Amino acid sequence: LDFSKIEAGKMEIINVNYSFVSLLNDLVNMVQKKAEEKGLEFNLNIDKNIPVTLNGDEIRIKQIIINILSNAVKYTKQGCITFSVHADKIEDKPDHIKLKVCVKDTGIGIKPEDLDKLFVAFERIEEKKNRNIEGTGLGMTIVQRFLDMMGSHLEVESEYGKGSVFSFELEQKVVKWEPIGDYEEAYRRSLSQRIYYREKFTAPTASVLVVDDTPVNLTVFTSLLKRTGLKIDTAESGDECILLFKEKPYDVIFLDHMMPDKDGIETLAEMKSIKDTPNLKTPVICLTANAISGMREMYTNAGFDDYLTKPINAERLEMMLLEYLPEDKVNITSGSDEIDEGAVNEDAVLPDFLFDIKEIDTDAGLNYCGDCESYLEALDMYRGSAEKKADEIKEYWAKKDIKNTTIKVHALKSASRSIGANELSEAAARLEKAGRDGDIEILDKELGDLILRYRQLAMDLEPLSEAGS
Repeated sequence: LDFSKIEAGKMEIINVNYSFVSLLNDLVNMVQKKAEEKGLEFNLNIDKNIPVTLNGDEIRIKQIIINILSNAVKYTKQGCITFSVHADKIEDKPDHIKLKVCVKDTGIGIKPEDLDKLFVAFERIEEKKNRNIEGTGLGMTIVQRFLDMMGSHLEVESEYGKGSVFSFELEQKVVKWEPIGDYEEAYRRSLSQRIYYREKFTAPTASVLVVDDTPVNLTVFTSLLKRTGLKIDTAESGDECILLFKEKPYDVIFLDHMMPDKDGIETLAEMKSIKDTPNLKTPVICLTANAISGMREMYTNAGFDDYLTKPINAERLEMMLLEYLPEDKVNITSGSDEIDEGAVNEDAVLPDFLFDIKEIDTDAGLNYCGDCESYLEALDMYRGSAEKKADEIKEYWAKKDIKNTTIKVHALKSASRSIGANELSEAAARLEKAGRDGDIEILDKELGDLILRYRQLAMDLEPLSEAGS
């Protein structure tokens, strides 16, 4: 995070409709593995009655909770981390709820005299004792600033040597009151399925088509499925998709919604009108980066069989494939019978220079891409396609083609998030919203800066091309 932007008051709260379960999934996926690696127990206590769709600054909320959870994992050597979220109705605001978020750890705790240091920028508690723990000392300062911006504050209770409790309350508008249900049970189920299917599920005779106008997304998608042995074709446009749809049989087709010229819904409508194709009964799943209320109904009405939110989560993707692939093409094998991944290099490591690029959160990028080699491949694809993609945004905007400018900015948002460039993704999300709202003033004012940042990040990633040559 760019702390100087927060200090200068340049950070804004941008409220959007978001799926609370998707938010939880992202948080749990990012933290659970880190806790597991340290031998820590990671417990969930999630209120079953939290509404499924809320309105708020999803990205800031995620950053706040990730900072708190990451700190808990960082400073806990043994024991457990407990992540709790509850919701209360607000009497005088019937369309709002109060979220109560709490993270409890059995870590090293904080001395009473050190509590004030927690919110001082660059001040690390017990620096000598904790010198082997990475970090700048900015985490909790950023958390507090973001909470201030949202009318809340962080409560801290700590007993030195025994652990700490960090909590805050946050008002959120309710978009859809349907309760999320038993998230903990669903999470436990997905954990056991994740372990089982990641080791046991292969489908070397099955074929899928993936359509997305962003090369980085195609790279991430195919990387996540290396272990399955699936035959994967890719297309970067609706027209390219239709050509393949006419000629080659597929078991599943994944089709991106937001594409220039011909979007996913328009492409699907054309596909449905074609009778001479081996894919008359092939299920088509929509790929979307917009987690909004009523998505399933919207995509079902358009003719899709299902949808998958981006950035793609490996477990959700595998579970969806198991639902839609023909049973006779899925092999449930013993671990020793797995497909020889060949392409996955377990010894791949991230080069040091990546950790110096402020624009990138490598932990988030690794989480989305699955392994170091796939992440490096996605980063290099992002770098290699940046010049062309930046030029396309400029060209569409020069013609005042707001629709295709917005679609290209949307693609940049999605690709940036997939590699962990979260702030660039946020900036793109803001301009995507401006494009949807027809706010030419914001686009005129900020689009040039977005393109500059995009090009600069590509330049920062240039050593990857030298490493690959």
